[in-house]
Amino acid sequence: MLMACKCHEEIMPSDEGIDIVIPVVSKDLDILPLCLEGLQKQLKHKVVGKYIVSPDEPQIRQFCEKYGLEFVDEESVLGFAARDIDLVVTLKDGTKRNRSGWLYQQLIKLSGRVGTSRYYLCIDADHVLIHPHVFLSESGEQVFYMSKEENQPYYENIHRLFPQMELDALSYVDHKMLFDRERLEQLRREIEVRSGKPWIEAIIESINRNVLSGFSEFELYGNYMVNKIRRPWREKELPYSSIADYDTLVERYGRDAWAVTFPEWKKKNKK
Repeated sequence: MLMACKCHEEIMPSDEGIDIVIPVVSKDLDILPLCLEGLQKQLKHKVVGKYIVSPDEPQIRQFCEKYGLEFVDEESVLGFAARDIDLVVTLKDGTKRNRSGWLYQQLIKLSGRVGTSRYYLCIDADHVLIHPHVFLSESGEQVFYMSKEENQPYYENIHRLFPQMELDALSYVDHKMLFDRERLEQLRREIEVRSGKPWIEAIIESINRNVLSGFSEFELYGNYMVNKIRRPWREKELPYSSIADYDTLVERYGRDAWAVTFPEWKKKNKK
């Protein structure tokens, strides 16, 4: 599949407003202010609405009130709870892991049921932009920031849903993605036509229950899109010991990275 690759060329942003949708759990609240500050300073789009999608917990509602965010109870989006998915995977060593919540957030992103704008940006709460970002060009092309994730089960899953889909050499898993509600509606409809089942049911049934991560909403949507621009992945993962105020993060890492991430698995890593 041929795609525009304006790797170094400046991209002029569309003047169309977008929504921001951030799935959150309570453990994210420590870093979320940095994520919000990065969006405020580096997102080159007019923001129409900012939505936090999460379990209905007092501390999350209080956070939303403090920062002027609209709270959305996650169970109101799809009409069921994460526990209703019951996605338990069994690994080679016999270990069982419940991945229901992990998949649940991905289905929420693909649903297009949060916000009002045609385009909405989903971003991980632990991901902080430290360089200007454009996600929709003035010519209407979506901009994707590509990585080297290369998780084979993601691609196998896509081909169970869309056997003939051509896959890009790079990965679309980069902690953030702009979604187009109109294209998402087409994607969901195609899944239903191909499978003969509701799109959520089709996705759940397509997942390999012997691998920890067998589905990616970012890989599925990114590879499905045709009219797009790729940008290089310039992100740096950091341990929690590196958390600092926003200006310090920009000063320390801004020359080499466009974003920094504080993944949960590095929380106890001191290096």
